[in-house]
Amino acid sequence: MSKNYQFIINPRIPSREEIRKHKDFSQLLAQHRQGRALKVRPLRRALYISSAAAAVLLLLFAGLQYLQQPDSPPKAVSAAAHFASQPFVSPPLPDLPKPAFANFRVNTAVGGVYNYPSGSRVTVPAAAFADDYGRLVEGEVDVFFREMFDYVDFFLAGLPMQYDSAGQSYQLESAGMVELYAEQDGRPVKLAEGKAIDVELASEILLPGHELFAPPSFNVYFLDTLGEQWRYQDINQMAFLGDPVVPKGEADAEADKTELLNALKEIEQRKVNRLSSVANSIPKPVKPLRPEPASPERPTLELNFLDGSVAIEDTEGGETEKELQQLQQMYEGVIWQITEDSPAYDPRAFGVEWESVRIRPVNGRDYELALVHPQNSLTLKVSPVLYGEDYQKALNRYSMELQAYEAALNERAAQLEEEITEIETIAAAERQARLSAYEQENKGAMAQLLSRKVVNRFRADKLGVWNCSQPAVNLPRGQRLKLEDQYGQTYDSQTVYLVDRAHNTIYRFYAGGEALSGLQDGTSAVLWLVTPEQKLAVLKTTDPRRINQPKDEALQLRLTGERPKSEAEVRQMLEY
Repeated sequence: MSKNYQFIINPRIPSREEIRKHKDFSQLLAQHRQGRALKVRPLRRALYISSAAAAVLLLLFAGLQYLQQPDSPPKAVSAAAHFASQPFVSPPLPDLPKPAFANFRVNTAVGGVYNYPSGSRVTVPAAAFADDYGRLVEGEVDVFFREMFDYVDFFLAGLPMQYDSAGQSYQLESAGMVELYAEQDGRPVKLAEGKAIDVELASEILLPGHELFAPPSFNVYFLDTLGEQWRYQDINQMAFLGDPVVPKGEADAEADKTELLNALKEIEQRKVNRLSSVANSIPKPVKPLRPEPASPERPTLELNFLDGSVAIEDTEGGETEKELQQLQQMYEGVIWQITEDSPAYDPRAFGVEWESVRIRPVNGRDYELALVHPQNSLTLKVSPVLYGEDYQKALNRYSMELQAYEAALNERAAQLEEEITEIETIAAAERQARLSAYEQENKGAMAQLLSRKVVNRFRADKLGVWNCSQPAVNLPRGQRLKLEDQYGQTYDSQTVYLVDRAHNTIYRFYAGGEALSGLQDGTSAVLWLVTPEQKLAVLKTTDPRRINQPKDEALQLRLTGERPKSEAEVRQMLEY
């Protein structure tokens, strides 16, 4: 097919006179409007008619298709989508009575110690609490404390036990958890900067017979509900309580285990040394001190830490002197205000010319100021404050420094977490290799689990849920389980819970997805789910192969007749 193209090479350039003749834009616009009035409107009307007709035809076609097609089942939801749609902390039986907390009242000026009936202890330091603005809380504060020890506690609290680190997913096996919060006159308060509550959590853990003489390695994790994850905090200072109860026949075999125990201790010591070295290799950033406005009702002093006129009692290897000098350099106009809980003083003391002045830190904000004279001395409690514009400037600077501090803290935590995970993995592999060799020589020695009382020691610098745990590799995914109860009701869209006696944790998976496998043979296991009616459908077995290697037939769950009304009833339904 021929095509006629007309190419103009080197066209003639029009003259200025010819260009000027065609510069009448008013005439051009009028022509354009006339053309649009004649041509576009009929076309638009036709377009409306065509669109309406097409819409009617489309609706008729869709209706016919709907009538002709059978009902289709709802689209399956993936396990990831299922859990993503759930709250991070989600108690599955919300109608049960709320858990009981122990509470004790603390005088903030002196702190306090609470001894729990279980043997646990909570130690609160002085000046430990602050309000939402970071101001120290005075008077009495109510501290609330509860313990969680086993899979029923974790289940009822709705706590996840999965822990992600460096792209690897782990399951936290717990030696016990605590939840802490505090109130003053019914209003929540938080821990003040630089303050921490010392916790000694008494619990029991199950150990193989050959591990009764060396405490296992556990860490401490904090539940970050905003970030929706467990965050590594520190090493759990675990210690055994009392002597082990050695079963009959084990005492005679103890000598045979000496070599194994020594090897395990060496592995543990290498790990502890490496963890300590890693922690020391990345210095912890110093949190900036929030500036406080001066109170017009309180007397103030001016102190100069740059000219050497004030002696600084420094028990922190020079850190206190550096902090005070930095404080004066950073915040221009800083003065020192006598606190409300300062010892009583005679106002005439400010007219005395004191020969020497000493200062030492009391807590994260206040300092003890000692004024010395040959005939007299005076001790005051002071804190740094600012006036007017100096305070506003300092507050703006503090906001920027706080962001930098938090970024540095998160970066340090990420670096530590990755290296700690690597150290833990190496130690676990060495430990498992040594235990496997021992197991080959002593068949069945690892099968017997024995209880041992321990105390978990750590410092809680935040209020919330703390978990003394060790990360374990997640169970592998297996085939999809078919679940039904004794009435033939099938379950394919619920969260399924799984526990076994060898590990103090609780696994979760989605009934519509792949199940977990790899449970330890020879141990008891319980699998259950919560129905929409808040009943429990439960499977108990002493043969985990029923769950590890499912066949085509469905696993038979037993649906409870009534909804549980208390924690005791839940425990009875879920006991091994």
